[in-house]
Parts: sequence; C-alpha cells; structure tokens
Amino acid sequence: MRTKPVLTVVVPVYNSEKYLDRCFRNLNKMIGDNLENVEVLFINDGSTDATFDRLKYKTKNKPQYQVINKAHTGVSDTRNYGINLAKGQYITFLDSDDDYCKNFISTFLVQIENKPDIVWNDVINLTKDRFQNIDSDESQLTLMKMVLGISEEKIQEGIASKFYKTSFLKEKNLFFNSKVVIAEDTLFILQALSEADSIYLSNKRFYYVLEEHSLNKFNPLTLEGELEFQKQIRILLEKYNDSSEKKLVEARTKINGFIILIYRYFGPLVEKKRISINRCVRTLEHIDEEYQYCTAFSTKINYTKSVRYKLLIILLKKRKYKLAIKLDILLDKLKQIEW
Repeated sequence: MRTKPVLTVVVPVYNSEKYLDRCFRNLNKMIGDNLENVEVLFINDGSTDATFDRLKYKTKNKPQYQVINKAHTGVSDTRNYGINLAKGQYITFLDSDDDYCKNFISTFLVQIENKPDIVWNDVINLTKDRFQNIDSDESQLTLMKMVLGISEEKIQEGIASKFYKTSFLKEKNLFFNSKVVIAEDTLFILQALSEADSIYLSNKRFYYVLEEHSLNKFNPLTLEGELEFQKQIRILLEKYNDSSEKKLVEARTKINGFIILIYRYFGPLVEKKRISINRCVRTLEHIDEEYQYCTAFSTKINYTKSVRYKLLIILLKKRKYKLAIKLDILLDKLKQIEW
C-alpha cells in the first residue's frame, strides 16, 4: 500500500492524443526518483479521440499514474474534479502539452518545509527565494499585483508554476469558477491569495511552454464569463480598505477584461457579421455604465503589452468603442487571424 503522496499533479486532458507520449516523458523527467512522493491524475474530459485508450495503455502497471474518465464539462470542472480526488499534501495543475523542470520534486520538498499554503516558482525579478507570511491586506494585494504583472516582482497569470496545500483549498472551499471561460485561472489564484496565510516564492524555473496555445477560438460565453469575473473580483475586493494597491488591482482586471471583450467577443462577432457594430457599441456602453470599466483606464499602470493592447487602451479610455472594434478587426486581418 502506497503512503500518502506529497504532491498531486492534476492533468486535464481533452483530445490530447498527440501530446501524450511527450507528456509522459516530461512528467517522468520532472518526478525523477521521487515516484513515492507523487500521484498524477489524468482526468479525461470526455475526449472524442483515442486519448482515453492511450492513457490506459500508458499507465498500465504504474500506480503513481491514475486515469479518471468523465463527461465533457470543461477545464474548470475538470480541475475541480481533481481537487476533490487529490490525496497529496499539495496539488498543482499542469497542461498535457508543456514541459517541466528536471528532478523538480527534490526542490519542491525543500520549498514546503515550512508548510506554506501556496508555493510559486518562476517568479520574475525575485533575487532570493523566500517564505513569507501573508499577514496584512497590503501583503495580499501586493501579491495580487505580482500575478497581474503590475509590480517589479511578477509571475504570469496562468495556472502554471503554482502549488497549493490541498487541505487549504478544501477548507477554504476554493474551486475554479466554471462560469468564467477566460482568465478562470487568474480568478482562482487571486481568490486563493485572499485566503492564504503564507506563501513560498522562488525564482526556480519550473514551467516551459512548448506549444503556442491558441487564443483565437470564439466562445459565445465570453461576455457572460467576463461579467461573472468582474462580479467575483468586486466581492473579493470588498473586504479591503481603499488603498492605491486595491485601486491598481481593480483597474488592471477591468482594463484586461474590457479589452478581452473587444478582442475575443465583439470584434469577432462583427467580423463574422453576426451582429452590427452599432449594436455592439450600445452593449458596450451599457456594460461600461453598470461595471464602470472605463474609469479604470485613467489609472497609470506600467506593464508591457502588445501593440493591439496599447492602441485599444487609448481608444477605450476615450470611449471610442466603434473605432476600437474597427481597429481590432483591422489588426486581425493584418495578422491573418481567423475566428
């Protein structure tokens, strides 16, 4: 009988047949000689290709690898499934098509000596690894700024390179919000930070993106998901007193969210002639009035973004919605982006 693992690795898979051989090589490399400390949960989210059969074959006689089959409900529900099943002291979420640091578990065992609620690797501009108590609103908001890329020390917003004490997630009832279809991982990270008492920060390189994950997929739930995201951010920030840090966190999420609506929802709808540009403008005006998006554009935030992002900020700050949509469509054509 296996002892309780130190780390549960949750790998959601959906039609990932072509990535699986490489995925197993990368996981084996990352785990190294620490098989007794790890369990890997491959959760098949209703794949329609040969993913499930291939997983069963690859995990045969390998007790550290488990395959769970479920109906297709999306990545958030699939990760939540993994949280509920996890037996490890800590849990992390990996993609099936990326690469991870060799023999990382030995490093991870050192990082959790003080039993932090959260562990971050790949922290940019961090000069020295550190354990940190999260004992004030300021420390929580400062860490949130790091996630959102608006501080000197920073970490990318995605789910990669982040580890959570499993008991912490379950006790605080922290799960991914399945209503949010873009930036659901960012929301999860921010909500976890708002509940955490401690964190370990490391500049150790852990995660390597091998595939360019395509963002150019239109999702009709993007608008509903973005408004749910803003609703949850509003709830999260209500507990904090007004401060410059709180204002920056709120502004960054609103700026990013409004641009997402242009780039990945209204722009594609107009481009595909599914909706008129005038109707889009009226909807954006209504959304801005209710959620106060454009007030965020007056906030000075220094971070590097794409040319599209910077140009849209200029137009949206002036509430030039029609021009913003036309510019977005033009940039799609110039870059030969098809939705």
